[in-house]
Amino acid sequence: MNKFRTDFLFIPHSYYNDTSLLLQHKYVYESDYATTCVSLNLLSGERYQNRVKLDFPNPFKDQFQILYSGSITGIFFLQSINSSEDIVLWNPTTNEFKVLPYSSIYSVRPYGHFMPIIFGYDPVNDDYKIIRKAHYPREIACYPVWEIYSLRRNLWRKIDIDCPYCFWDNNGLYMDGICHWLYHCFDNGEYYLVSFYLSNEVYIKTFIPLDIIFEDKDKYVVARRLLMLNGSVACFTGYEYHDKTTFHISILGEIGVKESWTKLFVIELGPKLFPTGVGMNGEKFFQNLDHELVYFNLCTQMKVELGCVERMSDSTEVINYKKNLHSFEN
Repeated sequence: MNKFRTDFLFIPHSYYNDTSLLLQHKYVYESDYATTCVSLNLLSGERYQNRVKLDFPNPFKDQFQILYSGSITGIFFLQSINSSEDIVLWNPTTNEFKVLPYSSIYSVRPYGHFMPIIFGYDPVNDDYKIIRKAHYPREIACYPVWEIYSLRRNLWRKIDIDCPYCFWDNNGLYMDGICHWLYHCFDNGEYYLVSFYLSNEVYIKTFIPLDIIFEDKDKYVVARRLLMLNGSVACFTGYEYHDKTTFHISILGEIGVKESWTKLFVIELGPKLFPTGVGMNGEKFFQNLDHELVYFNLCTQMKVELGCVERMSDSTEVINYKKNLHSFEN
């Protein structure tokens, strides 16, 4: 296991070639707590001390946020902080953006909200797609609907699948033409990884053992997320107990094979730390209650405090970004 961990962390992965780190955080105005804005910064330097603010494309400014980003493809999926239906695709490399059309579900009022919403690239059809499920309020006599957006066709269409959907925010992950999310079945209490293939629009469920997802009624769970770690799907679970925050990191060897989950790391850090993203070379980022950004390097086992991100920060996300010359006009 020690050799496996070392090889896993230290062997360079092509995912991180020519990538940069971006820091996104939402914050509220001191004078108006009902107004939320988003700030985006490019991180650089040995201790990420250099931060250059990036502007979202006009006319959206800071009223949009990067959500379930396909940033490893080089294109960001922006969603309005005021409406789940207002969606924009943005390529920072070319500074081009595309406003997505409304789907037919938008005409059904009230139509509820959409979950999960995950953006990714379909390498088989050379297309960028978004997969989501319309979740209607219980009082609306209408069946939930899955739909998919195709950038090549520039339209939404319904798809006939009965797929488990995600109950938590920030649990979407895109990798290699597949969108993943976590699903908790309340009927039997079991957890699953749902993997949706963008090319043929089928999905596979992978059972997650409780020792991986770490279900412990006596401990307070502060995180349960999916992350990409060195080209693998990683389940990241954190809990707080006796003023200590402990994180379990497990990777999946093969989709659909529950026995292929491997718990690689158990990290014990200080209290009140919340995961914000994963960088290159085994760097895991956190934010504490003082709005300070902290990263822990899995290779060196060193924790480094990077300082305050911004006052009144509501949530923080560290994002890997890879340049892409794709043009929306083609």
